[in-house]
Amino acid sequence: MHPISRRGLLRATAAAGALALPGLAPATAAAGTIPPHRWIGAGPFTHVYDPSTPGRRRYLNDHTLLKADGRWHVFGIVGDSAAPGRSPDSAAETAFAHASAPDPYGPWTGHADALTLDPGYHGEEHLWAPHVIEADGTYWMFYAAGGSTGAAINLATSTDLTTWTRLPSGPLFRGRAARDPMVTRIAGQWVIYYTEVSATDGRHLVCHRRSDDLVHWSEPGTAYADETTESTGVSVTESPFVLEQDGWYYLFIGPRVGYEGTDVLASRDPFRFTLDGYAGHVPGHAVEAVADGADRYASAAGWFGDGLYLAPLQWRATPPSWQSPDNPAVSLDVDGRLNVFALDAADRSMLRRVQLDPATDTWSDWERFGGPAGAVPTLARDTDGRLEVFSLAPGGVNLHHRAQRADGGWSDWEEFGGPAAAAPAVARNADGRLEVFALSPDGAVVARRRQTSPGGSAWDPWDAGFGGPAGAPPVVAANADGRLEVFVLAPGGAALSHRWQLAPNGAWSAWSAFGTAAGNAPRVGRDGSGRLTVAAVAPSGVGSFHRRQSVASGGWDAWQPLFGWSTAAPLLVPSADGRLEAFAPAPGGERLDHRWQLSPGGAWDPGEEFGEPGVTLTATPSGAADATGRVHLFAVTADGRIRTRVQARPSGGWLPWTAFGDRAVATLRSSAPAP
Repeated sequence: MHPISRRGLLRATAAAGALALPGLAPATAAAGTIPPHRWIGAGPFTHVYDPSTPGRRRYLNDHTLLKADGRWHVFGIVGDSAAPGRSPDSAAETAFAHASAPDPYGPWTGHADALTLDPGYHGEEHLWAPHVIEADGTYWMFYAAGGSTGAAINLATSTDLTTWTRLPSGPLFRGRAARDPMVTRIAGQWVIYYTEVSATDGRHLVCHRRSDDLVHWSEPGTAYADETTESTGVSVTESPFVLEQDGWYYLFIGPRVGYEGTDVLASRDPFRFTLDGYAGHVPGHAVEAVADGADRYASAAGWFGDGLYLAPLQWRATPPSWQSPDNPAVSLDVDGRLNVFALDAADRSMLRRVQLDPATDTWSDWERFGGPAGAVPTLARDTDGRLEVFSLAPGGVNLHHRAQRADGGWSDWEEFGGPAAAAPAVARNADGRLEVFALSPDGAVVARRRQTSPGGSAWDPWDAGFGGPAGAPPVVAANADGRLEVFVLAPGGAALSHRWQLAPNGAWSAWSAFGTAAGNAPRVGRDGSGRLTVAAVAPSGVGSFHRRQSVASGGWDAWQPLFGWSTAAPLLVPSADGRLEAFAPAPGGERLDHRWQLSPGGAWDPGEEFGEPGVTLTATPSGAADATGRVHLFAVTADGRIRTRVQARPSGGWLPWTAFGDRAVATLRSSAPAP
């Protein structure tokens, strides 16, 4: 049996085909009287250490931090960075970097590599994922290697954190894909967690073994089994990390919600975790929890960064909110002018700019429109063109709503119900009534609410039985015949499901599998042929792919690749002639890819790089066409500034990128849990 490499598990396999997985399962009830777990998130990440050397840009990947003799040390995979949007060759990861600092935030001082590859040591092929602990005056480094007889977990020891000696007897144990070890103490024994692939059904696993001496380990047990399998070509149980807090155990695993994301599962049993215990998200790759006295931090590193990042680890009593798919949000209003909505970087108040003249593309200054808000709002238009705004209250307490009047003015804000986990998805029924779909804070329920009359101010009560559980907020689109169709990601990303109206304005079908594992909520666009296209990002973010209706309002073609590495599902926006334009940033945000249909509903051009040199984006851009038919694209940069690029003419080429105002806005990751 050949070992499964990290590169093999993170390769782009978007065209590999769909998985025939069941639809959404019913929600699971909370367990009896057990006190609730805490919800975990993270504050803003700070870049604290760059392992690059003059003329050589380098990254850190899986890493470990520990404090020894009053000084912090980091050990991690190190390698040469690839071009923006491209992944390095993991087979070239053959050394562990070492640096130290007086504080987790630095300043960090680089040292000589701690360990380098030794092919003569039982066939080592790479050095991955070091984890270092101290026990009885000795430092123990557990790491992943490989060889012709299977993936291996190896051990080296040191007394000074500088000179390391491998265990003479060879690997501690081998497995099909044994990688990313993490060791901790539980109930008087040492426990090692690591990622693995099941030999019976190919499912991605987190396995565990126990030991009394850190050298001799028990047979493996399964701590977590994901619904995805090795047939997807990507692993979603990487970098397991377990910590205990107030009687609960928390398992960090990834990549989730794209390459730069880590989910957290909670359990009372450290040897059994399930998706029912979802307990939050940290927007970083290979995340570890770091304790410094009473302070807890999340550390992160990966292929698309420049070293080590650190953020305060947050413990919450309530679930995190999800961000809107569009940041900023943009739509035409009743006067045919584009409106752009974003959140202020300082206080998260809602901001708005209005296109004063589409012909000259002049804009108003930023104005305060409401807030603070829990997410960028969702926008919808009534049949008469009036804009309606749906906003998430801070902390997901409930939804708020504000509607444009026929004269262009606005109603007051009103309570719209909740609580909710995100700004809702909204679409217009065939008869003109808006329908709203919202995810509950714990992800257990997708609820639905509808206008009682087209453009009216009255709404039906919430229908809390529409769907759920879900792993991300729902997405909705209108078919060419007016029937609405809703798409939902299953918990953990194991499948996409959809449900549609059986007739315009009518009853709904049952939930049905839509056919593939995915890393995040999809996006939907309708082209000039009337056909819907659904775009989704692959698990771990290794690629994005799309599926198109065979005929307008009809069945669906097979999944096809769309882009390579992507942070989330690509933006789909139609040009004036009905051809879809697609945009997707790569992890790290240094590259933005662009493709377009050659004809409405037709094949796709190979595409082009569309971003600005030296500019890093934080999320997928948003876009819409103005009254002249020209598409406007808006993107938020790492420093919180909005950049815009506009078509020179309808369905034509593009003008250069320019600044869109001087206001700093919140740098939110689209379709991801809030930081």
